[in-house]
Amino acid sequence: MKRSFAWLMTTCSLVAMLLYGCVPRPVAKQDQIILPETGRQSIAVMPFLKGMHDSSVDQAVDRTLDCALAELCFDTRDVRSGAEKDLTRYMQAALEDRLGERIIPLGKPLNVYDGLAKDQTADSPRSLAVRLGRELKADHIIVGTVWRYRERTGTARASASPASVAFVVYIINVTDGKRLWKKAHFETQKPLSESIFEARTFFKRGVRWLSVDELARYGVDEIVDQFPYGP
Repeated sequence: MKRSFAWLMTTCSLVAMLLYGCVPRPVAKQDQIILPETGRQSIAVMPFLKGMHDSSVDQAVDRTLDCALAELCFDTRDVRSGAEKDLTRYMQAALEDRLGERIIPLGKPLNVYDGLAKDQTADSPRSLAVRLGRELKADHIIVGTVWRYRERTGTARASASPASVAFVVYIINVTDGKRLWKKAHFETQKPLSESIFEARTFFKRGVRWLSVDELARYGVDEIVDQFPYGP
């Protein structure tokens, strides 16, 4: 009887963890990026770029930051027109919610970025981020690249092919160009029947098939929730 009761309690605990999730690990002090104590705004979002380095996924995520713009590649069937603009707006909005006035209003970096001279064979996402940051007098630049932004086929109730996204976000230090942090997000929505371990996420999102914009916004929010900025 005691053994059966213990088994029951263990099972209930596991179900609760799946449905409600575990408490996230707090960011360690040494992982935090502490912003300077200045009155100026310190962070700007650079417009997302389409593409990744033509290599395996793991290597490409690391190498894309220093890849020449002309070498960024993607399948046009996998990236909806305007996907990079949508992700830029979602990232800006999520960061403003979290960091408030530390984020430079998006209009300014967009205008400065459009005015930067760009060499497709020499410039990379990192070099553009440093130049943009210096023009804006920002401390950090958020850089993102997207190589999959595919809409679902069907409706929210029935989809033959679910939405799918893949993008990576970097934090670049403007002073020395170093990458301070990165996080990639890959997701193709799955039905609950295929993965019980995603039950909490599935129910949280409304038990339906998401559009690619909805899936992307959830992905951006998850990344921003993990950003290592300290108080």
